[in-house]
Amino acid sequence: MKHSLSILLLAMFSMTVLSSCEKREILKHKTVYGEATINNNCLLQYTTIGEGVSNKYWFLPLGVDNNFIVKEGVCYFQMFLRDCEEKDSEIFWLILIGCHADKDFPVIGKEYKIVVQDQVDLGNIYNSFYWSGELRDFYSGNPEFKSYGIAGLSAPPSHDEFVPLEGSLQFLKGDSKAGEYSISYNLKSDGNSAGGTYCIIGKFNGKLKVIK
Repeated sequence: MKHSLSILLLAMFSMTVLSSCEKREILKHKTVYGEATINNNCLLQYTTIGEGVSNKYWFLPLGVDNNFIVKEGVCYFQMFLRDCEEKDSEIFWLILIGCHADKDFPVIGKEYKIVVQDQVDLGNIYNSFYWSGELRDFYSGNPEFKSYGIAGLSAPPSHDEFVPLEGSLQFLKGDSKAGEYSISYNLKSDGNSAGGTYCIIGKFNGKLKVIK
């Protein structure tokens, strides 16, 4: 405990003595968790130290970390994707995926099928199906669909609603003790959305977090 407190105090002291320019550079430091192409546009899944200590992206369903979350029998994945050069901090792509999590979840090498379920309201980034519990309730009332997940894309610039996606998600490798996994996903829209057709291929390294 004393050792941890000493490290924290040292870090706070270091930030205090740094110049404002050095502080700004530290806050811009990126941690990259994954990458994806959306219609051949290369994007990164990352967060900065500054975003981690601020509340800028308060609306993100799973926060700004690289966690994927199991809550009430459903696992949720979030991909917050942006241009690596940060040309415009307001231009981002948000993918939210949900699938049933049984006692054996996750299974390495298994392909988790993602389909379009019109019965589930995907919502928007301010009231997504993660917050509303729509998918939890759907699985509860329709257990025959538990082998299928759903996904939505919130695209710039409006982010009015999630565009339904279909495809698959797969765990490539992982450490169950540490809860860390490498995941790939391949998704597409049906072309009926206002933004047209989306084709998405990506991967990321995430940490499993169970919410009781």
